[in-house]
Amino acid sequence: KLTLETAGDWGLKGLFPSSLEGQAQMRTKELKNGRLAMLAVSGIFTQGVLWNAHHFPFVPQAASSDFAGGLAGSEYAGWGTYKFDPLQLSEGYPELVPWFREAELKHGRAAMLAFVGLIAPDAFRLPFEECASPDLDFVNAHGKLITGLGSGPMWWLLVVVGSIESLRFKQMGLGFEKLTLETAGDWGLKGLFPSSLEGQAQMRTKELKNGRLAMLAVSGIFTQGVLWNAHHFPFVPQAASSDFAGGLAGSEYAGWGTYKFDPLQLSEGYPELV
Repeated sequence: KLTLETAGDWGLKGLFPSSLEGQAQMRTKELKNGRLAMLAVSGIFTQGVLWNAHHFPFVPQAASSDFAGGLAGSEYAGWGTYKFDPLQLSEGYPELVPWFREAELKHGRAAMLAFVGLIAPDAFRLPFEECASPDLDFVNAHGKLITGLGSGPMWWLLVVVGSIESLRFKQMGLGFEKLTLETAGDWGLKGLFPSSLEGQAQMRTKELKNGRLAMLAVSGIFTQGVLWNAHHFPFVPQAASSDFAGGLAGSEYAGWGTYKFDPLQLSEGYPELV
C-alpha cells in the first residue's frame, strides 16, 4: 500500500497546509531538518566518543593554554573550546606547527579569493579580450587563457602570484627559519587589526573559520559544478523535470534553482523502491 503519496504519512494533518505549494514546502522543510539532524547526531556520536565528551555540547570542556603551542583557533567556538588534533601532529611535530598554520592560512585566503573569483565573472569581466568570451568558465579557463609558452592571461597571474610568494619567502626565509607561531600568516598588514589581545585572538579565529568554510565551499563548487555540468553560479542544475524521482518532493525550494541529486541513479534503476 506504500506509494509516493503515502510515504511517511501518518495521517496527522493538523498543521499541514491546504495548498499544494504549501504542502510541497512543508515536505521539503521536514526533509531538510531530518537530513541536518542525521548529520548532527552522527557528529555527536563521533566527537562524543573521540573526545570523551558525553554531554552537551559534546566538545572538550577545557583546552590548555599551550595546546598546539598556544596557537589561536581553539577558543570562540560557540560552546567550550576545541582541542582538535586527532592525529596529534602538534605533539609529534611541534617544530612544524608554524608551517601548518602558515599553510592553512594561505589555503584559506586563496579559497576566499577563489570563491569571489568563481562568482564575480557572471556579473562582470576583466577588460581584456581573452576574458570577454561568454563561454569562458572555471572548467575551461586554464586551457583558454594559456595561448602558448609565456603568452595568455594565466601567465600574468603566475607572475603576480610568484612575486607575492617571493616577498613572503623573503620574510620567512627559504628554510622557514624565520617562521614562528607569531609570524605565521602575518604579512604586516595591521590596518584593521584590533589593538587588544582578545580582539586579535578573535580576529585570527574569524579568519580561520572563514578560510576553512571557503575551502569547503570552493571544493563543493568544483565538485558539483563538474558533476552537474553547471559551470556558473549557483552551480546547481538550473531545471529539474517534474517527474524526477517520480515527482518526489524535495528538489524544489533549495535556495537557488532546483536539485536533481541522485548520483547513483537509484530512482531510475529502482523506481519501485522510491
